[in-house]
Amino acid sequence: MQPSARLIVNLTGDKSFYLWNGTETYFEKLRSAYTDILNDSKSEYLYFGFFTLCASTLEYSLNFILADYCIDKFGPDNYKTYCKEYMGLSFRNKLLMIPHIVSDGKYMLNENHPSFKQLENLITLRNRILHNKEFLKEINIPIQGELIDGNIIVLAEKSELEFSIDNATNYIDTLTKEKCIIYGNALGDFKQFIMTPALTKDLRENSMIKGQTW
Repeated sequence: MQPSARLIVNLTGDKSFYLWNGTETYFEKLRSAYTDILNDSKSEYLYFGFFTLCASTLEYSLNFILADYCIDKFGPDNYKTYCKEYMGLSFRNKLLMIPHIVSDGKYMLNENHPSFKQLENLITLRNRILHNKEFLKEINIPIQGELIDGNIIVLAEKSELEFSIDNATNYIDTLTKEKCIIYGNALGDFKQFIMTPALTKDLRENSMIKGQTW
């Protein structure tokens, strides 16, 4: 069971602090959407909504773990400077390094665990979908025209032109029920084996965490 908040009470002054743990709100919504997908609820946006909720839940959870750790390590007056640096890591590196960070180098993430691989895929696909871009692509159209007296003259032997356009699959169209279930299960493993032990100060070796090797 995770704490709902971290409370820092100042017994000699008038300024106390709390760090609210909003991760469970994300996971509640995730479980609700996960149930809809299992029950084959049909909608245009369900898979996309679930997918983006997975990515948001993971990133917010990682940032919360880092804030909680930095408050412990550096105190409420100095934690933010260090916390911002950790939060500035790339999404994947934040996930990869968080067991090492919060254990002060004692543990590391098991990169061979299937759920880590799926969370890596989630992050990659999230970047491709949310930051998708289109650029010009070349095509070959069989038109042979000449510039004569400032005019383009096309001597067409056929009234119809044949050419093809490569319409690559958009990344958002790769989201399926199966992928959503896999990502949801991977988030469950992250919560069970990484986040909850980190927040309850009970991080130890498990299927996703292994001892640091030098």
